[in-house]
Parts: sequence; C-alpha cells; structure tokens
Amino acid sequence: MRATRAIAVSPEVETIDVLPVWQRIALQLGVLAVVALGVVLASELLALETEGVVRRALSLALVPLPLLLWLLFSALPESRFARPRRSLIGVAVLSGLCASTFGLPLIEDFFQIGQWLPLRSVFQRIVGYTVTVGIVDVGIKFMVLRFLALPNALRERSDVVAYAMAAAVGYSFYFNLVSIWRLDPVWELAAITVLANTVIQFASSMSMALGIAASYFANAFPSVLPLSLVFAAFTTGLIAPQVPGLTNGPLGIAGNETRPLFGVAFLLAALLLSLAGAYFLYNNAERRQRETTLGRGNRSGI
Repeated sequence: MRATRAIAVSPEVETIDVLPVWQRIALQLGVLAVVALGVVLASELLALETEGVVRRALSLALVPLPLLLWLLFSALPESRFARPRRSLIGVAVLSGLCASTFGLPLIEDFFQIGQWLPLRSVFQRIVGYTVTVGIVDVGIKFMVLRFLALPNALRERSDVVAYAMAAAVGYSFYFNLVSIWRLDPVWELAAITVLANTVIQFASSMSMALGIAASYFANAFPSVLPLSLVFAAFTTGLIAPQVPGLTNGPLGIAGNETRPLFGVAFLLAALLLSLAGAYFLYNNAERRQRETTLGRGNRSGI
C-alpha cells in the first residue's frame, strides 16, 4: 500500500517566490570548509602555535561559525522573499535545546559510548555509532521537524531541505560548543571538530529530508521514510568513528602527534559526496514529479 499523504504540485506551488536552498547551502558549507582547511594548513605549514588563553579563544571562536554562516546566507535573507520560511530559526533553536536536554545525556550517560566503543574494531564502531549516536541524533531532529514544520510549513520540496538544514545547524552547534569547551584542543583540531560535527549532521539531515520529501510530495511507499531515517543514522555511524583515527591523536591533548590533514581531507570528501548525492537525488525526484504532473495535465486536456 502506498503513502496517502502525497501533496500535489501545482503550477502555483512551483512558482512560489522562495529563497533558493541548494546554492545557499553549498555556499555556507563551502566557506566553512575553506576556513577549516585554511586553519589546518596555516597550523601545519606555517607551524603556528598558540597556547593558553589565546588557543582557547581561537578555538571557541570557531564554534559559532557554522551558525553565523547559516544565518547570513540562509535564515536572514528569507525576509526579503514573498513567502519566507518562518520557522527556520525556531527549528534551529529547538534542535540545539533538544541536543542539550536529550541528545548529549542519552549518548554520554545512557549509552556511555566513550567507555566501550572507541576500542572496538572499525566495523563494530560503525555499527555502534549507528545504533546509538546515529539513532539519537536523527530521532531528535525528526521529532523537532515533526513538531514545528511538518506538514503545515511544507509548500515544496526545497522547504524540507531548508528545515532539515536548520535542524542540522542548531543540533551541531551545541555539540561543537561542548566539544571545544571540554577538550580545549589546539586550533587545527578545533577546526576539524567543528567541521566534523557539521558534516555529520548535514549528511544525516539530508538523508532524512529526502525521505520526508518523498513521503509528502510523491506517491512513495510507506517504508521510504523509515528507511531514509535508518540510512541517515548509518551516515553518522560511517563518518563519526573515522575522524579520530585519521587525525591520530586525542583532541584534548595538544602535545600528541597528529595528522590533521588526513582528517580534514576525509571530511571534505564526505561533505562533497553528501552534498552531491543529496542534490542529485533531489533533482531526480523533482524531475520525475514534474513529468508526472505534466503527464496528468496532458491526459486531462485530451
């Protein structure tokens, strides 16, 4: 039995004056990636070293960067368009609050992954992160979207992407803040931490968004949405455990030998693959929807 909540796409819906999503997302993530890469290259090639208060200040300054870029390129420009997405900031704020109230306590206090997961094999870590961190993250972000945006705030597919990105930014902000505040890493590892949390939440949110869009805007099977949520959790399990191993050093200890270039290269590849894959699947779904709508119009006009 197929989903019955599909929303028909009319010509009026397609021409809604809304802020374009994908260009803005690519721009803000691109700037973040360039900044992170620049910090790592400057620290490695120029042998920049910071200590004490200066190091902590520089590291903490990176924490709000993804949020500020999102506000600059996505959230604040909405007011200039005829049909703004009004719940974006609410989604980001609630996602951050839920990360603080539910996400981190579940991961650290209930699952206690720091005590048993880091020393497991690669396969076990991927599975472990998927069924713990991945499910917690995706479940919380989906419930936030369900509470604030679904289905009343959805007018077209791009709305789902915009709200999912807002959830990713708000959720990752809290984890970035906690990670940098607690671990006090050197500057380049702080940049990798911020980039890693942002990439992880972006990748899982885009998988979730594609499943939501298929459920609400297409005649998708009921299993599409839960499968997309499972895959979203899997992306977290796939990316999260690789970063510490590639950087080869605890984030909180400045004196250990590290390989930050390996970590940032992996994250840039994961970011590019996630962005390109999500954009391809999104465009493919849009094209099929347009063809279906045109086909129905032609049949009704005969």
